[in-house]
Amino acid sequence: MGKQINYYIEYDSFVLLAQKALDLGCKIIKEDLLKGVVIESDSIDILSEECKVYYFYIPEAGEYKVEMIGNKERIDYGYSASGVTMIEARMSTILNDNKEITRGRLYCITDYYDEERNLIKRLDLVTKIYNALARYVKKIAPYTDVEHYVLNPMYEGKKVLTKEYITSECLSYVEKDGFKI
Repeated sequence: MGKQINYYIEYDSFVLLAQKALDLGCKIIKEDLLKGVVIESDSIDILSEECKVYYFYIPEAGEYKVEMIGNKERIDYGYSASGVTMIEARMSTILNDNKEITRGRLYCITDYYDEERNLIKRLDLVTKIYNALARYVKKIAPYTDVEHYVLNPMYEGKKVLTKEYITSECLSYVEKDGFKI
């Protein structure tokens, strides 16, 4: 279980969200899967349009762990002591060939059980930063009625009306160019 907000945010708006995380005292972490290393930064220069998954690490919440899988470094993220120190942030992918936009999300775990089966709660600081970032998402990607074609094949060829957190740029792809979300 955890806290999560789903949204449609393109790269430029994601940069704004990442800057907000930095302003709140986070560091940005990404896994470079090609090089097999984990990279940490206190600058938005770490962001790229190619990488879609980042972690907003909160140093005051504790240390995160990096594990070796094969010969590649990976973040020990999930229901662990490492997982409660960061917030996962994914940006949307705009797939021009398929005319689709994938959903991004902001997510943090609620708690975890340690090795002795003790329940360890997420720190209030992490919740506070998550809530501030979720409010910021709602500002840059307002909750909007969107009539769109969906990726679900069960509704193939039918338009549906849903409410989504979506930036104006992503919305224009849906409304003007018929992209599916």
